[in-house]
Amino acid sequence: MLDEKILAVAELLSESWRLNQFTRNLAAHVTDEKLRKKISNQVARFDKKFLQATENFGVEVIDFTGSEFETGLPVTPINLADFAADEQLIVETMLEPTIKLANSAEIVKRGGRFKSGGTTGVTRNVFANSALSPRRSFTTEN
Repeated sequence: MLDEKILAVAELLSESWRLNQFTRNLAAHVTDEKLRKKISNQVARFDKKFLQATENFGVEVIDFTGSEFETGLPVTPINLADFAADEQLIVETMLEPTIKLANSAEIVKRGGRFKSGGTTGVTRNVFANSALSPRRSFTTEN
């Protein structure tokens, strides 16, 4: 059984990761070059400190974006029912990371709410604690 402190750390790391992803995406829309560079530098600094913190806490934060979705993947898709059982799905965007103990298979927090994209036909987006889309021959532009 996981200790309450590690669960609290996992929740804090998850929320920090989400805020960093939001900031990273927001920076891409900033038109002022000086401000965009300042935000990008702050994100890079955060990434470095975040990695150090995860190592200190003995956990790994995993982003399955771009991975093929499989039933055993430690993520929770919210719209899996939108797809046929035989469709190959890929994780397009994770909204929450998966957190596990370092050097272990023990999951502390399952990733969630993700959008997914496919490779055959038109990409469909799905939402979950991770979202899925079918593999299709092309994907739509963001």
